Amino acid sequence: MKTVLITGANRGIGLGHARRFAERGVAVFATARRIDADDELHRLAHAHPGRFTVLHYDAADPDAPA
Repeated sequence: MKTVLITGANRGIGLGHARRFAERGVAVFATARRIDADDELHRLAHAHPGRFTVLHYDAADPDAPA
């Protein structure tokens, strides 16, 4: 199974890519700085169980894990 990691997946181009990859059966790891419990990422994770993972991550934070 193909797998992608998408940063900035909670809106705009990142969200569009996350949605498209999920619809095509690709396993998606979607990261974002701000994630709300009722946002589109969680709806996608619910619609694609086991293939869509939502992770909180801020790539600009020097203390964030690499």
